[in-house]
Amino acid sequence: MMDILVTVDGLAKSFGSHDVFSHVSFTIRQGEKVGLVGVNGSGKTTLLRCLMDPSFADKGTIQFAGELRVGYVQQGFEDFRAETIREFMQRSCPDILALRREMQELEAAGATAEGGDLQAVLDRYSRVEARYAHLDGYHYEANIKKVLIGLGYPETTWDWRADKLSGGQKTRLMLASALVNSPDLLVLDEPTNHLDIVMSEWLEKYLRQFRGGVLVISHDRAFLDAVVDSILEMEGGTLHRFKGNYTRYLEQKDLQVLSQERAYEAQQDYIRRTEAYIRRFKAGIKSKMARGRQSQLDRLERIDAPVREETFELRLPHAAESADKVIIMEHLDAGYPGRILLKDVNLVLRRGEKCAIIGPNGSGKSTLLKTILAEIPPLGGECKVGNRVRIGYFSQSYERLDPGKTIMEDFLTEYGLTDEETRRLLGSMMFHGEDVFKTIGSLSGGQKARLVLLKLVLDGANCLLLDEPTNHLDIAAKEAVEAALESFDGTVLLVTHDRYLVNEVAGRIWAVEDGTLADYAGNYDFYLEERSKRQAAAAGSPAAKPAQAVRKKAAEAAPAAPAGPAGKQPVRTAEKRAAAGRQYTPAEAEKLLPDVELRIREYEALQKVLSGQIADPENQADPEKSLALAREYESQQKVLDGLMEKWEALMEAIG
Repeated sequence: MMDILVTVDGLAKSFGSHDVFSHVSFTIRQGEKVGLVGVNGSGKTTLLRCLMDPSFADKGTIQFAGELRVGYVQQGFEDFRAETIREFMQRSCPDILALRREMQELEAAGATAEGGDLQAVLDRYSRVEARYAHLDGYHYEANIKKVLIGLGYPETTWDWRADKLSGGQKTRLMLASALVNSPDLLVLDEPTNHLDIVMSEWLEKYLRQFRGGVLVISHDRAFLDAVVDSILEMEGGTLHRFKGNYTRYLEQKDLQVLSQERAYEAQQDYIRRTEAYIRRFKAGIKSKMARGRQSQLDRLERIDAPVREETFELRLPHAAESADKVIIMEHLDAGYPGRILLKDVNLVLRRGEKCAIIGPNGSGKSTLLKTILAEIPPLGGECKVGNRVRIGYFSQSYERLDPGKTIMEDFLTEYGLTDEETRRLLGSMMFHGEDVFKTIGSLSGGQKARLVLLKLVLDGANCLLLDEPTNHLDIAAKEAVEAALESFDGTVLLVTHDRYLVNEVAGRIWAVEDGTLADYAGNYDFYLEERSKRQAAAAGSPAAKPAQAVRKKAAEAAPAAPAGPAGKQPVRTAEKRAAAGRQYTPAEAEKLLPDVELRIREYEALQKVLSGQIADPENQADPEKSLALAREYESQQKVLDGLMEKWEALMEAIG
């Protein structure tokens, strides 16, 4: 069994009358990789703060194993001063520096001490030196060099000012600071927020190979799928643990919610029927039975309604008609005087396409968007916007928001709506009551992102240029943005490091390669596959040629599928295709209908029995059995849905 690194028991934290969480208990063992998820404001970062400073918690205990070394990477960059990268790293382990100073002081004291004083100095020096060696202080500078180079900081960069670095560079430097201490436990708060895709994948690989324990807050679903082996979910002030990565957690969560909802609904139905019985017979000849029912009801352990965290729903308006060619780039050079970032770009974005631009930090992605917006002039060639194209722009620096104004003032000034209309719109973005009078400068990144997204809705644009729109959003909010972009019938050009978002939304990818944009007609999974093929072909791989020939013949032989919106192909299961294409004669329908109706009644009866079993408190107390019942219910529901579809087809045939 793996050693337990940290044990948290009965932890609670409140701010005033607001209980952030209570009764939080969990352990992290050697080698475990644990993801901490939950909506923004649910208490995840507060929990990490309690972990790093147990005195911050109101109740509960936190026990670390022995002299555990913890590496902590927090959100934000408050720790950066006007110093070089070298100086920042030198103070990344204050314990080593303090011990080093104490050893120097003891050496100086030992030079003049005598007798008993000298022995005391030597004893103290021995203890300090042992601690210094345990922290690997003698190899501190060598470890700094190894970690910095591994994270993309060659020695030529070590004299750069740390406080002038980009967000992604600072994140990597904070990570280097945590790793240089050879920690037993890594505690990471949104480590991929400012990392590009390449660096996120590097971090995933590092953490998979890391032998210590990891506790990480992340809203990056692809990252969680690649790294963690269990999920801690903060919801409604309580913590629940699930085995597996993020995708596995979602599957378990869906089944758990289904089980909880069925149990709650079944108990509520029982309570309503029992209360009706009591009201009907409490004064009649059955009053004794009614009192017995009341006693039974009083003893009933009530099942709590499933917790539903608040989220927002984003609905982009219908996109007005525009020219077919929305953005046209011909021999375009983009960048700044003396520094071309993207050269000789020849691409056209057409109406209805949803395209993602991906590439390393600093490679020119945001610069390209600003060139399209005419905020930065082209260095060569030209960039044109089509007729009747109305652009809506989401900037990752939230330039459309005035930090000095309140939320209400900002929206009233820009859109001239009434107070009531403005409050209603802001409420849809989860700004309620006195929230609307907060100054924009005091808001979190996620709150600012929601406001800019609301402005895109109000703008009524038919072409959206989005620069990291989901960077500070929680997973539920990201899913709302994905759903809105998927259903949007306009054009989207998206800069993002969110691989999950690219996979869900984009039907085309422009990847920064060798200082220009390479065009891929598909989502992120397609891009990875196609990039591998191109790299193999460029390398002249013998194995690639026969495979390419086979794929070409298969593509030529396959019938063409009709293209859906944004260049995506419609996806239908074989069963749905078969059902959609099946036609019945009236005589066939008359013959088949009684059997289908009988099977429907049978499955409805089975569903009723299962609902009762799901509601059984004994089954509720057994999570595995409860989930198995929920799976069976879901499976039978799919069969019942299929029978109902068939019944409708038969009824249509009979006429």
